[in-house]
Amino acid sequence: MSYFQSKKKTYKKSVEWIKENANLVDTLTECRGDEFSFLVKILEDKRIVWLGENGHGIAEHNIIKTKLIDFLYHKMGFKVIAFESGLTECFTSNYEKDELSVGELMDNSVFSVWKTKETYPLFELIKENIELKLIGFDFQPTTKQSMMIEFLDALNIDFPLEFKQNIQNVEKVTFDWYYRIGKYKARRKRVPKDIFHKYKSIQKEQNELIDRLHHILIDLKKDFINNGLDVPYKVIQKGLDNKRLFFNHLIDNNRDYSKFRDQIMAANLEWVCNELYPNEKIIIWAHNAHIYKNYQTITKYRPMGSLISKALMDDSYYIGLFMYEGEAALMNRTVYKIAHPPKKSLEDYMSHTDSSISFLDFSNVTPQPFNKWIFKKTLILEHGTMQKLIVPSEQFDGIFFVKKVSPPRYL
Repeated sequence: MSYFQSKKKTYKKSVEWIKENANLVDTLTECRGDEFSFLVKILEDKRIVWLGENGHGIAEHNIIKTKLIDFLYHKMGFKVIAFESGLTECFTSNYEKDELSVGELMDNSVFSVWKTKETYPLFELIKENIELKLIGFDFQPTTKQSMMIEFLDALNIDFPLEFKQNIQNVEKVTFDWYYRIGKYKARRKRVPKDIFHKYKSIQKEQNELIDRLHHILIDLKKDFINNGLDVPYKVIQKGLDNKRLFFNHLIDNNRDYSKFRDQIMAANLEWVCNELYPNEKIIIWAHNAHIYKNYQTITKYRPMGSLISKALMDDSYYIGLFMYEGEAALMNRTVYKIAHPPKKSLEDYMSHTDSSISFLDFSNVTPQPFNKWIFKKTLILEHGTMQKLIVPSEQFDGIFFVKKVSPPRYL
C-alpha cells in the first residue's frame, strides 16, 4: 500500500470513528430537552459547565446554549448562569426581574450581541424562575441604563443620599468613557493627547469617589448583615473594585488590556464560584477563545479558562461550539460568510456525521490512530474565518458542532 493510500485509509477510519462515537441531535427547531440526555452521565460529577461559541453572532449557537441551559436547570440542578457581561448589570437586573419585562431584563443585563430572538427563551426562563440566578463576570460595563439605583432602592437599607448620587456618577462615567475610549480602540487608533489628559483627571476623580463609597459601604455592613443581605453587600463591594480596575486599565494598549480583562474575568469567576454561590452548580456563557483551558500565546496571553484555579478546573467541563458553513454576524452586526474548512481540520472531521448537529465527548476518549487529531495540533477556524492550531483535548472536554449556521435575529 502506498503512503497516500495509507493516509486516505486512516482519514476514512477517522471519519467512521466520529460517526460511531458522536451523539446526534435533531434539528434545533424540534429539539427537545431529552435529546441532551447523553450529557447526564458525562456531567454528573461536574459543578461548572463552560459553554463556548465560535463567534458572538451565530443564531444556532445561541439556540443550542439556550436549550442546554434549560436542560441543565431542569434535569441537573444548575441554577446560576454566569455571562460574559457586566457583573453588576447582570446581578442587579436579576434582582429586579419581577419588575422587568423579558425585553427589559435583556436590555439591562447582557451585551447587545445576545439580545436576540434566539436567546429570548433563555431570559423568559430566568424571569419565570426565582431560583435561577443571572450574574456577570466582566468588568466592562454592559449597558448605559444601569439598574443600580433601582437595586439599591429595593434593599431595606437607609443609604445616605451621597452614596446613591456617587454610585450613579460612577456608573454613568464608566459607561461614557468606555464608549468614548472604545471608539479609538476599535479602530486601533491612539487616544488623542487632550482626551488622554482629560481621562487621567477623570480617573483620579473616580478613584477618590470609589474610596469614599467603600468607606460608606463598610459603615453600612452591619445593616446589610442584619437584614440578610450579605450577597448584595458582596456584589456592591465587588462591583466597586471592578470599577476601579476598569478605570485604571481602560487606556492600556489593546494587547495589555485583553490580557488584563481575562485575568479579571477569571478572578471574578473564582469569586462567583467560591464566595458568592459556593453551593450552586454554575453555567458559564462566553466565547470559545475565553474558555480554552490550557492555552497560552507567545505574548503570554492566557484566557480566563486557563487562569482559574486547579480546584475549579477539576470541577469543570468545557464545551466548545463550532460550525462548518453558512453565515454569521460580527459585533457590529455586519454579516459575513464562513470560510470553507481545510481537510483534516476539526470542522472537516466533524462535518461527516449524519446529523446537522452533533456532540463529541473528548473526556473519556482513549488515543488511537484514527482519533489522534483530538490529541495533536489540529486546525480550527476561529469565528469561522481565522485559521488557528489547537490541541482539541487540551482546550475542551467536548464540542457541539453545527453544519450550517446563520446570523442572529436581533431585537
